[in-house]
Amino acid sequence: MMFRLKYISRTWIAGLLSLTFPLAALAQHDAIPLRPIDQKRVAEIAGILTDQPSGFGEPISNRQKWDQLRNSGGYDAFLKEMQTFTFPEFGKADYFSLSDGSATSSGKGLTMMRNRAKGLSMVTIAECLENNGKYLKQTEAGLRDIIQQKSWVSPRIDYDFINYNGKQYTIDLTSALYAHTIAQTLFLLGDKLNPELRKEAVQALYIRVFDPLKRIFEKQDIQYHNWLVGTNNWNAVCLSGVIGAALTVIPDKKERAFYAWVGEEYSKNTLAGFGDDGYCSEGVTYFNYGFGHYAMLRENLWQATRGQIDLFKIPKVREIAQYIPKLEVINGVFPAISDSKTGSAPDSSLMNYLSRSLNLGFSAYENIKLTGRVSNNRMDVFMVFPNSNDAAGSSKKALSKKESPLRSFFDKSGILVVRPKSATALAAVLKGGNNAEHHNHNDVGSYSVVLGKDILAGDPGSIPYTANIFDPEFRYTYKSNASYGHPVPLVAGQQQKVGPEAQAKVMRSDFSDQQDILVLDLASAYDAPTLSKLERHFAYNRTGSGSLSVEDVFEFSQPENFQTACITRAKITATSPGKWLLAIGDRQATLTMDTGGLKYDVTQEEISEGGTPYTRLAIVLKDKNKKGKVTLTYQP
Repeated sequence: MMFRLKYISRTWIAGLLSLTFPLAALAQHDAIPLRPIDQKRVAEIAGILTDQPSGFGEPISNRQKWDQLRNSGGYDAFLKEMQTFTFPEFGKADYFSLSDGSATSSGKGLTMMRNRAKGLSMVTIAECLENNGKYLKQTEAGLRDIIQQKSWVSPRIDYDFINYNGKQYTIDLTSALYAHTIAQTLFLLGDKLNPELRKEAVQALYIRVFDPLKRIFEKQDIQYHNWLVGTNNWNAVCLSGVIGAALTVIPDKKERAFYAWVGEEYSKNTLAGFGDDGYCSEGVTYFNYGFGHYAMLRENLWQATRGQIDLFKIPKVREIAQYIPKLEVINGVFPAISDSKTGSAPDSSLMNYLSRSLNLGFSAYENIKLTGRVSNNRMDVFMVFPNSNDAAGSSKKALSKKESPLRSFFDKSGILVVRPKSATALAAVLKGGNNAEHHNHNDVGSYSVVLGKDILAGDPGSIPYTANIFDPEFRYTYKSNASYGHPVPLVAGQQQKVGPEAQAKVMRSDFSDQQDILVLDLASAYDAPTLSKLERHFAYNRTGSGSLSVEDVFEFSQPENFQTACITRAKITATSPGKWLLAIGDRQATLTMDTGGLKYDVTQEEISEGGTPYTRLAIVLKDKNKKGKVTLTYQP
């Protein structure tokens, strides 16, 4: 079965490059390419670094804060659970489950790997809280076991098992997680740890992550490490892990400065992956993950240089930090755009940190409880210890100007969130964008309709990752990734195409307290030679309980087929010709269809690709037409 993984790996990395590292026209700017080390800047950074390496929080020997946390009551439940804690073992069967065909994705192996890092964090934090040696042996045993673990990388990208077999070590999301978690364990437990074990751990960090990063610049070769010049979440996650570990354990200031320079310079690629309007094409799930690690990298560099390197001083960061409140549709509901999951919610710790760091005034997040969080010994630790937000003389920029609560418009990316005047009325998010976004779905012109706390209709969200879901050959054979599984037209029998040229052009945006209008040109999204016009007219009305109409206006050079669809997980009941009732729980809305007299059929197809099934309710024009329009209207 070795051949199978070899095949999957090579095709998947091609998919990774095309699907997660594109420089899409509307969403990204040019990334910083691999360049020789800027020795001048490295020397400057060496001059501003603290004399000694340091991690998040304080070592176990500094008892004042740790005792305060222990006595707060916030960790009582955690410590009670830890009394029966067993350190997660490395499961060889889980690691190879993708390659041997016993699993359809790398999820089992990846979960097993990450649970071990989480386990190391938990025993470390437990020992720091208790300070009685109760968890020290368990911590040392877990640390030693992880050091000796054959691979630190995800089984999905252990190409030809080069990590597992010790042929070459590479940096990925998981090895970066291991590196930072190990470094934090060494920092927090200090001299309590066996000195030989500490030495072995540092040596392992060099072998597994520090030296591989150095070799990238020595050889000017990014094989296996395209994330360095990529602009999606991988860039921030890998940099945060490796740079954070280096700043935590490397004594030599000049050597430490090299890693700090890499973090300072190449984290700019993370920001390049966001629109200038702050829009994150990866959706809420990956915003939490990617920008959360950017925030950790910022804090590491800030602490290591006493604030003289501050990644939050880049103006674009403020726009990105406001992505979450702008994207919220209503009642805490967020759209399941791209590979986000339905029901995704923002990371409250991250939002607390962003609000306090940038003085954004997100009071709901600033008032959350931070104690008791123990899933990692990085952010969960630095958030409850004095950090950059508590520093004397820490400058705070002015609060952001308040947007109208009725809408948020990512004008550069073409994403509009429209809200009612009442929390019980209908709201929506309308998506322009393009089809070369990070974790891309072919969804130009898509939308989601929200009623109460439910997505009544619209983007179905991500499906569980399979072995080939990032392979370009198979990515859009999944209906949920292709335009077929989105509420967009099927034009002359064609679904939307992939690529940055498939993009919505905003033709009109007209907003008022009563009604918001957004008109998009969708023609470039379809490879249909006879298509001469395809416009999607969104009209959101705030009268009463609100309504959304979606009108598609099309023209061809010769008669062609045309259909559009409603995507929903609601119960569908036909009430009269051209009218259906959509119901989720006690929330109901009417869907009305108008074809302007053109004959049509209606089909229903259940789509189930591993996630929660949904229905594609299609309005299919019976005859080929040169021009026409189809309007769907949603109203509670």
